[in-house]
This record gives sequence, structure tokens and C-alpha cells, in this order.
Amino acid sequence: MPPKTRRRTQEERSAETRRRLLAATIDLLVERGYARLTVADIAKRAGVSNGARVHHFPTKEDLVVAANKQIYGDAVALGTQRAAHVRDSRNPVGDCFDDLISLYFGRFFLGSLDSVFAARTDKRLARRIHPVVAQYHEEIRRAWTGAFVDAGWSPAAAEETYDVILHAVRGMALTSVRMPKPAPNRRLVERVQRLLAAVPRR
Repeated sequence: MPPKTRRRTQEERSAETRRRLLAATIDLLVERGYARLTVADIAKRAGVSNGARVHHFPTKEDLVVAANKQIYGDAVALGTQRAAHVRDSRNPVGDCFDDLISLYFGRFFLGSLDSVFAARTDKRLARRIHPVVAQYHEEIRRAWTGAFVDAGWSPAAAEETYDVILHAVRGMALTSVRMPKPAPNRRLVERVQRLLAAVPRR
């Protein structure tokens, strides 16, 4: 006789439903933007009933905030892991560039950006989504500046180095929304790395 398949627990089924709803939210937010995102389409894409969707995420706002929390939480976990190896790296600045680029040029950035823009005029959304983005910035800054200090930078130099990298990457990402420029962006990253290499770390 074939072995019996273990039945999933209610907790496991619930977690899977949440995972599918958040994955669908991320996909559709990237594809359609916040304004054209609907809870009905999210439930359909996720393959769950509207009742199940309401049970986990009553509103579109709940879904979007939870999706942003997941993406930014994953980015913090990955960035913290990368920053932990800076002491042994031959190119800490390049490592930080790579980490921030993975978020700002990643698939979800445009979806996140669109929801943040929507929060400009939606005060209720702003009260929920702004702290999510702010927490990412606070935690990833702490991880990288701390890593730079551990690698020999002074605290002031670590902060300035991180700021230069952040603003360079964020500026390139926003410019690329309108007109992607991968080759010029690569050259800019190389140029900034050379300039930062020449700046005293203490």
C-alpha cells in the first residue's frame, strides 16, 4: 500500500493561503500599480476565495502593507547577512552597492514606489506604509555603517560612505524608471567606488 499522505494542519493551510495572497499582491502591484490593484483580482490570482482573502486581509491596504513588510523584511535579513562579512571582504563599498542595488533594481521596487506615492494623498495608507519603509532604512543603515566601523572606518566616515552609496543607487533607480541606463549606471558605480576608495576612512 502507498504511504498515507500527511494532512496539512489548519495552521499550515492558513500560512499557505497568506503566502499565495501576498505573492499575488506583489505580482499585481508590480504589473498594474496601486490604483488599478483590486482585492478581487488578487484573490483570483492567488486561487483563493474572496472569503478566505477577507479572513486574512480584509482590505487592499492590508494586503499592500503586508507585501511591503515581507519584501523589506527579506531585504533587511539579506543585507544584514551580507554586511556581516564586510570585515573579510576586499571591497566593502562594492558589497554595499550590490546589496542596495539588489533592492532598488529588484522587481518589487516599482510596486513599492507606487504604493508609497499613493500614500502621498492617502493619509491612512501613509500612516501604515511609511513606518515599514522607515524601518528598512533604519535597520539596513545600522547594519552597513556598523559593518564599516568594524572594518576600520570611523563612525562619521561610515555614515558618509553609506549616504553616498544610498543616494547614488536610489538616484540611478529613479532615473531608470523613465529610461533604463545599465551601462552608464555601471560606470557611475565604478567611478563612485574609486572616489570613495580615495577618501580617508578615519
